[in-house]
Amino acid sequence: MSAGGLAVVGMGIVAPGVTGPEDASGPVLREAAPGWFRADVALPGRGYRRLPDACKYLLAASRLAVRDAGDRFAETAPDDRGATVAMNHAGAALLEELDGTITREGAAELPPSAAPFIAMSSFAGRLSLEHGITGFNLTVNSPVTAGLEALAVAARAVAAGRARTVLVGAVEEALSPSQRCGGGWEAGAAVLQCEPAAGASGGRYGTCRARGGFLRPGATAGEAAAAFARLTGGDDLPDRVDAVLDDSAVGAAAARWLERRAAGGREVVVVPADAQAGCLTPVRRVVGLLARRHPAPARCAVLAASALGSLAWAEVHVAPRGRPAAGRRGTD
Repeated sequence: MSAGGLAVVGMGIVAPGVTGPEDASGPVLREAAPGWFRADVALPGRGYRRLPDACKYLLAASRLAVRDAGDRFAETAPDDRGATVAMNHAGAALLEELDGTITREGAAELPPSAAPFIAMSSFAGRLSLEHGITGFNLTVNSPVTAGLEALAVAARAVAAGRARTVLVGAVEEALSPSQRCGGGWEAGAAVLQCEPAAGASGGRYGTCRARGGFLRPGATAGEAAAAFARLTGGDDLPDRVDAVLDDSAVGAAAARWLERRAAGGREVVVVPADAQAGCLTPVRRVVGLLARRHPAPARCAVLAASALGSLAWAEVHVAPRGRPAAGRRGTD
């Protein structure tokens, strides 16, 4: 399903080893050093200390995105503000802890500050409370592709007139040792402040258009080619495609399809994904592409595919911007 375009006017990212949007495309650190995130610095004030880690990441990244966009969010009425939040493993370790509390001590002993986050939608709800969002908030859960799907959901909401500005975020947190199956995981959050492309003068960073699809695991080569052609809109691929792919049959089909179309100077960057990695990496790649400095408009894309067959494609048109001044790094 396709959606209209969004203008990206602000970005924020919180992740191990990342100092700002221009670092977003760097390697994902699977074993972050303890203390990599300082909640007291990122979220000064009262009411944050007892929140789950993933919620803190999301709120911190959203603050950076709103600050990056200037006064645009504050100038929008609360009923015209929306939020779409993607996650896979955010809250998983917390749910395991809460289950243990119920088993050992009973439900009456659940901590009041953490109990609401049994519902995954509570993360988006807390984000809405933080920024006075009363238009809508939606949560998207699907392996790998949820972040790009959240962009598509936001675009449809904006096109329908449900909001004039939307915070689109992806958030993940570390799995507990008992939940890890020998694979990797992600931690952190990335948030984009988006507006209708037609009314934001192209966006400070550029525009993004996302769509989703499905490829049956075990599909024939012909079926795969047709599915990817529908997803990407044909053979006119952008100059650069970042592909977040695992080693499943679906990921392999996507890699083969891209390899056949990499001729003609197109750059294809394959980002290996683990089955447990979550949905943050594709959104990190979108942020990284938008943050790159180009003297002229640039067209690129991010492709994500999961072992279950879900596909997502985000085409990014990067606004021309000069190189940062000496000594300046990123926007955050």
